Amino acid sequence: MPDREDLKTAKSQALKHLSYRDRSKRELIQYLEKKEHAPSVIQKTIQYLVSLNYINDQRFAMEWGRSRIENKKFGKERVRQELFTKGIASNIIEIALDTLYDANPEKDLALACASKKLASLHGLEPEKKTRRLAHYLQRRGFSADIIYETLKISTTNNESCDL
Repeated sequence: MPDREDLKTAKSQALKHLSYRDRSKRELIQYLEKKEHAPSVIQKTIQYLVSLNYINDQRFAMEWGRSRIENKKFGKERVRQELFTKGIASNIIEIALDTLYDANPEKDLALACASKKLASLHGLEPEKKTRRLAHYLQRRGFSADIIYETLKISTTNNESCDL
């Protein structure tokens, strides 16, 4: 049975950590382990926070994904990888991604990224510009199909830019 004072400290630290932003269950467990709490204390703290709905991986996945799409214009693969790294279950990730990318089509996000990036690639030869744009979109987490379509559209829309 965990010590009452240790449990109180762990709850306090966890709540303070959650006050900055929503966290996944795994993130909070790792945080409490880093603070060197006993496994039984961590387990009790997590159960307490889940019962109050302060930890909810479904909500976290939706909010994290929404913020990454709206603020950073990341593609599906990048958001999937980030959520996986944060300890979200695969089925939750897929549901969140399907919902989020229904509202924000990946093609539109890729086009927005490409048009913004093209401004900084002014003056380069067409092959170099295309290659850099493709690598940029790949780092942003877009699939090869989306990148190819985006490059094709960007090529036809930016003929005057020598793309």
